[in-house]
Amino acid sequence: MLNYAYPFVPELTIFWYVMSFISGTCAGSFLNVVIYRVPADISLITPGSHCPKCKKEIPWYQNIPLISWLVLRGKCANCACKFPIRYFLVELLTGVLFVLVF
Repeated sequence: MLNYAYPFVPELTIFWYVMSFISGTCAGSFLNVVIYRVPADISLITPGSHCPKCKKEIPWYQNIPLISWLVLRGKCANCACKFPIRYFLVELLTGVLFVLVF
């Protein structure tokens, strides 16, 4: 049954699904940091995101969940070192799980 008092509700529902997915990919990006750094006994705070090979810091615009991995084809922009597909898959899976929970 449609609720005519709130005709904008379906649009808001789509908005919240998208926001859930974006939040999930950001959480997945942080999970990748935890997965990589905790076993290696590296701080979660410093240093910032960097290439494991050339150690160059990754700027924020090359660190956008899912999009950056696709645009850079899973490689470092500086030295072309390949990043494992695990990073992409963890971000994607976490985004999907956030949507399913929502």
